Amino acid sequence: MPGDTYYIEEAEVDEKNIITWNHELEQERKSAVFDLTNDCYFKLNKDITGPYRIKIKFEEWKLFLFIKDSKDNKVYEKKYLVRSIRRIVRDYQIVCENYIQAIKTAPLKKIEAIDVGRRSIHDEGAETLMEVFKEDIDISSDTSRRLFTLISILSVKI
Repeated sequence: MPGDTYYIEEAEVDEKNIITWNHELEQERKSAVFDLTNDCYFKLNKDITGPYRIKIKFEEWKLFLFIKDSKDNKVYEKKYLVRSIRRIVRDYQIVCENYIQAIKTAPLKKIEAIDVGRRSIHDEGAETLMEVFKEDIDISSDTSRRLFTLISILSVKI
C-alpha cells in the first residue's frame, strides 16, 4: 500500500475531555486536533493501511486511541500509559504560563530565552511519545509534537 494513505483524515477528542471552562484552552485543543489532520504521518504497525479516523480519550495519565481504517473499516483500540511524560507535561505547562506572562512585560531577549526552553521541553515530550508508541504506531516527529500538545492541553483537567 502506498505511503500516501498513512495519515489521519479525521480526529476527535472524547466528549469527557472537552474543556468548556477555559475558552483559550478549548481553542488550543481544537487547533491541535485540526493540526493532526494536516501533514501528519501516522501508520499502524498492523495490516491496517489507512487513512485513519481516530478518537482520543485521556484520563488519569492514560491515553486511549480508538483507530478506524477508513478503507476497510478495521478497528484498532489501544491504551497507553503516559505517566512517563507527566513531568515533561507539567514542565511544559509552567514554561507556557511563564511565556504568556513574559510576552506582556518582559524584554525580547527574555521572551526568546523562555521560548527556546519551551520548544526544548516540547521536543523532549514528543520524542518520549514516539518511544511509547513505537511498537504499535509509526509517527512523524510533527505528529508526535501535535499529540504532545494535545495531551498537555487535556491534562489540565487532571
